[in-house]
Amino acid sequence: MEEEALSTTKALVRGALIGLNAYIKPGGLHRLAPLKAVDSITCNLTSSIDGIVEAYIIGARMRRGELAATSVDYARILGSPLKESFRNCEGVYPEILIPLSVISHVIGHSGVESVLDESSKFKRSLEVVNSVSRWSDIKQLIDLFKAVGRSDMYDHLQSVGYTQLAILRSGATLNDVFRVLSSKWRGFSIIDSKEGVVFQYVKQLSDLYREYRSLENAVVAFYMELIKQHLPSNLQERAREAQNCKYMSTPECAKIMYELDLTLRRSKISFEWASEIAVLVSAIGSFEGLK
Repeated sequence: MEEEALSTTKALVRGALIGLNAYIKPGGLHRLAPLKAVDSITCNLTSSIDGIVEAYIIGARMRRGELAATSVDYARILGSPLKESFRNCEGVYPEILIPLSVISHVIGHSGVESVLDESSKFKRSLEVVNSVSRWSDIKQLIDLFKAVGRSDMYDHLQSVGYTQLAILRSGATLNDVFRVLSSKWRGFSIIDSKEGVVFQYVKQLSDLYREYRSLENAVVAFYMELIKQHLPSNLQERAREAQNCKYMSTPECAKIMYELDLTLRRSKISFEWASEIAVLVSAIGSFEGLK
C-alpha cells in the first residue's frame, strides 16, 4: 500500500510541477513569470508530499474495510499539507493543495488505475468524501485558512454565511465548501463532485497530448483553451496565430506567446485562475501516464 501511495503521489506532484512551470502561459503562472507565487507553490508541493501520501493510504484503508468513513479525520487529512506549507513556505495555496490531497485520497479509496477509464468509480469515491458533513471537520478546516494566512478564504466563506452557527444548522458538506470557494479560486472546481468538470478537463488534456506528444506543451495548449474566450478583443487574432503554429512548437510561435504574456502583464490582466486548473489537471494527466 505504501509503495502505491508513494508512486501515486510522485505522479501527481510531478504532473503538478510540470503544469505550474510549463511556459509560456500568457497572463498565468509559469517558470519565466516574474511572480513569487511560482516559487511558493513549488515549495507547497514539495512540502506536502507526506500529507498527500497519507491521504492516499487512508483512502485505501477505507476501501479495504479497515477504516470507516465516520472515523476519518478529514480536517487533518486536508489540513496537514496546509500546515506544512505554512511552516516551510512564503505563502500557502489551499486552492492547489486541498484538491491535490482530495484527488490522492479518492484514488486510494476507489482503487482506480485511470481516472478517465474508471470515471464512475472515481466519481462515486469523490462523492463519498464530499458528502462529509461533520461540523467539526468543516469548522476546523475553515478556521485553518485564517491560521495559515489565508484570511481571504476565511472571510469569503464568512461573507456567504458559513459562520460557526450556520454550519451547524445547515448540515453543510465539504462539497458545499469547495463550491463556494471555487467561485473565487477555480482550483476547487476540480473536486466539485456535482459539476464533474474534472473528467471533461482530463479528456481535453489527453486529446491535446496525442497531438503535442509532450505534457508540457499539451498543458500550454489546454491553458490557452481555457483563456481564449477571456482575452481582450485586440489580442484574439494573435492568440489564433499562436494556435495555428502550435504555441511553443517553433521559435516564431514562442515569440508570439511571449508578446501576449508581456502585453497582458503590462495591462495587469491575470489568468491565475486558469493556472490553478492547469496545474491540477496536469497532475491527474501525469497519473494517467502522460509525460
